[in-house]
Amino acid sequence: MSESRTLLLIASSANPDLLSTPRALGLRVVLANAVPPADGGLYDVHLPVDEFDEEAVLAAVRGHLAGGGRIDAVATFHEGSLHVAARVAAELGLPGNSQEAVRAMRDKYETGRRLDEAGVPTPATRVVRTRAEALAVAGELSYPLVLKPQASGASQGVTKVADEAELKAAFDNISGIYGRDSFDEDGYSVPNVARVYAYPDAEGVLVQEYVRGDEFALDFVYGGGEYRLLAIHDKPYPFAEPHFIEGAYATPSQLPEVDQKALITTAVDALRALGATVGGAHVELRLTPSGPKIIEVNGRLGGTNAFVQESIRESTGVWGPREYLRAVLGEPVDFTGKENPTPAGFTPVLADRTGELAGFKGVAEAEALPGVVALRWMAAPGDHVVIKYPENPVSCFVLVLARGERREDVLSALESADQLLKPVYVN
Repeated sequence: MSESRTLLLIASSANPDLLSTPRALGLRVVLANAVPPADGGLYDVHLPVDEFDEEAVLAAVRGHLAGGGRIDAVATFHEGSLHVAARVAAELGLPGNSQEAVRAMRDKYETGRRLDEAGVPTPATRVVRTRAEALAVAGELSYPLVLKPQASGASQGVTKVADEAELKAAFDNISGIYGRDSFDEDGYSVPNVARVYAYPDAEGVLVQEYVRGDEFALDFVYGGGEYRLLAIHDKPYPFAEPHFIEGAYATPSQLPEVDQKALITTAVDALRALGATVGGAHVELRLTPSGPKIIEVNGRLGGTNAFVQESIRESTGVWGPREYLRAVLGEPVDFTGKENPTPAGFTPVLADRTGELAGFKGVAEAEALPGVVALRWMAAPGDHVVIKYPENPVSCFVLVLARGERREDVLSALESADQLLKPVYVN
């Protein structure tokens, strides 16, 4: 790969491995985002612009090109910038998912509509904007149901409801998400993630059939008509319903091969139905007694700030972000990995109450646990925590990555680290 090729990377990341990947591929990097990473060696040109604003990024890119710069590929690892990357790629005639495909994946109602039309199994889904509409749909679909924002991330607002009273409360919570900049409680404040993850003009509430069955996540890189599986992630612990805050992931999957094939086939059918042609994807499915059903399709690699990709690398030796960049560059991807994948996984560790963080305890003990590979800090002393599920799903202060000879060893390391790592509060 020639060192003269230039990648436009839209949005930065808290993940140092992710940001160093373009350099490892010998690329020049034009970074479009508001605040660049502290390490200036990770990029060549910084375009200081709001990475979630299509028009602002386009103007900055046009200026860069007018000044003699070049761009050979466009990429983003951030959910909130997918529509921006699609718009830029379309204008420059570069590989990438179309704006229509990005909308079909980010707008969960559009996802359901298109999958239903294509005959890909997915929960029955309606979009509503009033309580009365929600109640009418409930009468049509019957309880239990799941309510969720039309477009957001991190399981924000997603709630299982069993009756009319719970439906009304969930509808009000979700409706109130879109207009808020922050969540506040007892003098503490945290940003509202919907300000980043919400999709333009998609601010309804979804009322969805509740699907029974274990849930799995599949990561793909695709291009040139091929959809290449990176991994199937098992979710070894059930959700703490009625909320759906993500917990531990474990790789490789322990499902029987026939079930794994069914998950892969359904996920690829979904990507094709949604028009996904070049990029990465993180697909969530439930395995029901009648077969897999798509829960959602994310048009980017899973958990690039979390340890999803690192868990895959520990297991298989394949680094998904590298292969995603190869795909958008039009290069052949290389999925050569371990013949026998190593068990690996990660877990988020959640704060237990609202307050201001003074520090953390149990760090040295957790790092010394057999099997623990790394910790990634998602919060720092001085940060606020506001426990307000499900409107605000963000209370993870650290992520733990582990590997072992057996699945049981990985889960034991994660569980032990979760018990040791605790936040210390100012008051």
